Amino acid sequence: MNLAKATFFDAQVEASWAADEYGPAEAPKIRRLITEADICSGLSVLEPGCGTGRLTEVLADAVGPGGRIEALEISPRMVEVCRRRLARRTNVMVHHTALEEFQGSAESFDRIICHQVFPHLDDKPAAVRRLAEMLRPSGLLAIVHFINAAEINDVHRKAGTIVERDLMPPQDEMERLFRRADLAIELFADDALGYFLRAVRLDGAECAR
Repeated sequence: MNLAKATFFDAQVEASWAADEYGPAEAPKIRRLITEADICSGLSVLEPGCGTGRLTEVLADAVGPGGRIEALEISPRMVEVCRRRLARRTNVMVHHTALEEFQGSAESFDRIICHQVFPHLDDKPAAVRRLAEMLRPSGLLAIVHFINAAEINDVHRKAGTIVERDLMPPQDEMERLFRRADLAIELFADDALGYFLRAVRLDGAECAR
């Protein structure tokens, strides 16, 4: 676990981007996520970098009591807030851990939703491989931000802190990262609704082609 980044995000727990409730401006962005990632009742979902649980709450409602959400977060303060927020939901487990240290079983998730976290992964190739391993065959991985890539990178560069080099890679680099992990990018959008990438895990037959 990157303790310096955990400390940074501890200090951000009350920042508007981390703490504010979603409003009308986020509604179409959330609808795109739920629709394009095909989040529906009964699914098992992994959410690395869950923060204070704003999206975790949305995902928990979408999968319903028959589904499950495993939410991961490195910031102890954000974990605390997230657990309070989700305390009444029996279909959510919040883990204080990094993706790299999470002991998730292979092929155990139908969906993986990386919201506002991908640029912060220290070893992106290894992280993508690990995410692919935990997806069930034909499972979907979504990389999501509610701002576009240029805005993401601008915010991080201007932060002047440990996250200033945490940038969203260009599309061609993402394609290479995902292809090497046997993930096929099906949808890529970088627009007024933000950044959205959807990839599917290929099965053995498809990988052999």
